[in-house]
Amino acid sequence: MQLTDLDRIFWFRSVLGAVGGALSELLTGCKVMVSGQDAGTCEGGLTPDYSTGILIGLFLFLGSYYLIKLTIGKKFPKADQGKIYMTGLGSYALLYIFTWVFLYTLGFTFLNL
Repeated sequence: MQLTDLDRIFWFRSVLGAVGGALSELLTGCKVMVSGQDAGTCEGGLTPDYSTGILIGLFLFLGSYYLIKLTIGKKFPKADQGKIYMTGLGSYALLYIFTWVFLYTLGFTFLNL
């Protein structure tokens, strides 16, 4: 069975979602204190900031859109250009969030490696 271009886009975005979630946790994660008077803050007294991780996810998806549009997207007719944007969007988002939350729960950060 041969993969179509839409299948390639789907699987590329699925893998990119998992890699992006791991990248967000490794780069923006912090070791959160679970108990005590400093519960909910990072080591060192900082407050966890997740906006950078969300921006990484958005920029990765938009970057994948433009990369696909410049490479595989040239084969699609003008009427099917919307498929480039929508294909793999749900799998990207869910794998991104799942990987990020999973690694956060396990406590993996760049500081811990």
